[in-house]
Amino acid sequence: MDIFSKMMFGDSRDRDKEPEENPEQPQAENEEEIDYNHVMNQLGSIMNSLDQLKPVFKDFAPMVSAIKKKIM
Repeated sequence: MDIFSKMMFGDSRDRDKEPEENPEQPQAENEEEIDYNHVMNQLGSIMNSLDQLKPVFKDFAPMVSAIKKKIM
């Protein structure tokens, strides 16, 4: 198996094995419970990060258009 397939899809030997149950995973019981406050806080921090990155994107716009002109 080549390196790319192993990286993307895993080793076929690992897929053939039966998955072992791990009794140390109490998270499986609470998977259906969603902490909406945590999700909203993460979304808020993502939006703040994007607002801070907008000037950087504006600086890269002329470079991207120059590269597009050279390619086409």
